[in-house]
Amino acid sequence: MRFQRTALFLLLSAAAVAAQGANLDFNLASNAAAVDYTANLTESGLEGDLLYLHHTNKVDIGAAGVDLIGNASPVGSPLLFGVGAKLFYINPKGGQGSGSALGVGARVRYTWPTYNRFILGGQLWYAPNIVSFQNVSHLMFASVDAGYEVLRNADVYVGYRHVTGSFNGSQDVTLDTSFMLGLSLTF
Repeated sequence: MRFQRTALFLLLSAAAVAAQGANLDFNLASNAAAVDYTANLTESGLEGDLLYLHHTNKVDIGAAGVDLIGNASPVGSPLLFGVGAKLFYINPKGGQGSGSALGVGARVRYTWPTYNRFILGGQLWYAPNIVSFQNVSHLMFASVDAGYEVLRNADVYVGYRHVTGSFNGSQDVTLDTSFMLGLSLTF
């Protein structure tokens, strides 16, 4: 409960001091919910990110990270690509013990050129043993989604998220595997 309150406080604090160019993403699944707040830190494409994922039976995950994002090809391209790092705090509910992990990864967003309201996206973050601490041995966080821009600043989407980890050198444990429905707001 304390972890959930701290994560919510950090997320709301970041939203309160947001400058221009921020994104707030909510998604729901049958046993999981996540909120992700992203804000532009510089005009050159550096973004800061706060994430909180709660699965009722398996895990609470909080993360803070930075990405450098931009067009993957010439300006005006429908393909945006970002690379960066996230510091994850993982608190599983199965007694494996909590810990943290520094993941590196990427995310992508493609807006269909001829049907510019259709969007495909995804992300992949991986933290190997060398940058995993306390009881965490490694972590992988991945998701894919397809959406539609209902407004120029609001997308609805469906997606799939898969999160696995290993604790104290044990076998991989599935922390979340969910089909989700989401809403993404840009302001």
